[in-house]
Amino acid sequence: METRTAGQGKHGSESQRGQALVEFSIALIPFLFLLMAVLDLGRGIYTNNGVAQAARELARVTSVHQCTGPCSTATWSAETLAVFNTQKNLIPGLASTGVTISCVDIQDAPVTVAAGESCPPGDFIKVTVSQSFQLVSPLLPVPNPFTVSSTAHQAVP
Repeated sequence: METRTAGQGKHGSESQRGQALVEFSIALIPFLFLLMAVLDLGRGIYTNNGVAQAARELARVTSVHQCTGPCSTATWSAETLAVFNTQKNLIPGLASTGVTISCVDIQDAPVTVAAGESCPPGDFIKVTVSQSFQLVSPLLPVPNPFTVSSTAHQAVP
């Protein structure tokens, strides 16, 4: 028959089970912070790639199907609006207020486009897409939220 002393359970002392719980909780906190940081990094890369892709796609389609007059959401072509709606489904929180479309020359100087006119051939369509990005991880030494932005230029044919 097995002899037990006072304070000992079947698998050792009661204090050893408490010690394992404390060690687990101490190790769990840094692991969760690291896991959240990795998730934020992945979300950040996805958002950055999505914003860059949206700028490229909008510049490409707007160079062919231009705005009538100075570009605003009211003067976007149906094709530009369709591409924007597609990109909006891919990038969480993308809004038309974060998209600017303008006509520029080779030196990136703005070209004035009259109402009813379009950007002249040889100039460029410049599209800037900006999106706010909110981190999930606490205690990271970066401004939260911050803006992810991308600019694309496309020559007008």
